[in-house]
Amino acid sequence: MKNSVLLVFSLIGLGIAGYFLLPLTPIPDYVNAVIDRADKLF
Repeated sequence: MKNSVLLVFSLIGLGIAGYFLLPLTPIPDYVNAVIDRADKLF
């Protein structure tokens, strides 16, 4: 039981850290391609 709770909290922490670190890291080309396609669709 304790391990699963720890796993959930570590996943949430990683998600928050990734959310804040994402603008600082250079975006790969495939992500740019996906965003461009989404812009064309909408």
